[in-house]
Amino acid sequence: MRGRPWSWITGRPRLTDGLVVAFSLAVGVGGAIGMYVRGSFTPALVVFVVLESLPLWWRRRYPVLVLGLIVCADVARWALGLSNEPSGPALVFAVYAVSVYARSSARLVVAGIAIAVIVTAVAFLLLGEFPVSRDLIPAGALSLVGWVVGDYMRSRRRFFTELVARHQSEREQSAEEERLRIARELHDVVAHNVSVMAIQAGAARVSGSSTEETLQSIEKGARDTLVELNKLLGVLRKSPGAPQLEPQPTLSDVDGLLKPAREAGLDAKLKVTGERRPLPAALDLSAYRIVQEAITNVLKHANASRVEVLIDYQPEGVVLTISDNGSGPSGAPSAGHGLIGMRERVALFGGKMGTGSSPLGGFTVHAKLPLSP
Repeated sequence: MRGRPWSWITGRPRLTDGLVVAFSLAVGVGGAIGMYVRGSFTPALVVFVVLESLPLWWRRRYPVLVLGLIVCADVARWALGLSNEPSGPALVFAVYAVSVYARSSARLVVAGIAIAVIVTAVAFLLLGEFPVSRDLIPAGALSLVGWVVGDYMRSRRRFFTELVARHQSEREQSAEEERLRIARELHDVVAHNVSVMAIQAGAARVSGSSTEETLQSIEKGARDTLVELNKLLGVLRKSPGAPQLEPQPTLSDVDGLLKPAREAGLDAKLKVTGERRPLPAALDLSAYRIVQEAITNVLKHANASRVEVLIDYQPEGVVLTISDNGSGPSGAPSAGHGLIGMRERVALFGGKMGTGSSPLGGFTVHAKLPLSP
């Protein structure tokens, strides 16, 4: 069991309902035993205890109906002389349930009735009707207390519900922004490849000769462009604006990402394993961005003194591992924009990404980008 016992219990509503019913039964049975000791016990009292307690099991689903049944049973028990006052824990629990789960109109009616009972009791008290006041004041006061507590819990639950919804909305917005940023970069890759093909084709036309090597280069560029275009259409949500035909960074530029870390005093190391080879432009760019985001997280959150970047070229793709010796998983927020962006990029290529404890004692990011999903 994790967390506080109260949180553990409230997280299990049916268990809570069972405890409420059991408590009401225990109080009722205790009162019946007291009357038995005083010699005023009647079997009908046990029937009323059951009638007032069992409906509390359905107080969440039918709060108004449950309150009506309990009020009727309470009033009947008081009218038959089986109780000194028309109030008890069952009535308080039922009013609380109406305040928390019922509609606003029913909640206001119940609050108004509780206040009216208290006002009536005070009026009888001023008129000298002490027995009536003594019977009505506990019922009205306890009901009003139950309603106020229920209103507080209702407001608190609404606040947390809105907080969770707002947090989810922010996460979705962050993910959407990352998808748009990725789409813009892929747009640049596609535009760059098309521009290269156009230049090659134009040069061949002007020269009047088309060598096999030139045609193969144009063909390869066209095929690569189609692959990148399919990925672009998968994430693009709105027009990214004019293309930027500037060169995009690749994994060969990763060592430059470690320069800020070294300047910040970190022991930054880069290790490359496997056979280094050219990768598809979009995959190469995304791999670079993943390393960039991971190093940024280390500089911002990890409080580390050492960071290692491992790039493993495998036959079926490339594997990236970024580890530090900082403050561990708690130091890199799992819901941050950086990790959202990394996950979006990995998912784009059908890869896998994991985070956790680092062999260096801090946090690690492990991402595998396959050449083909």
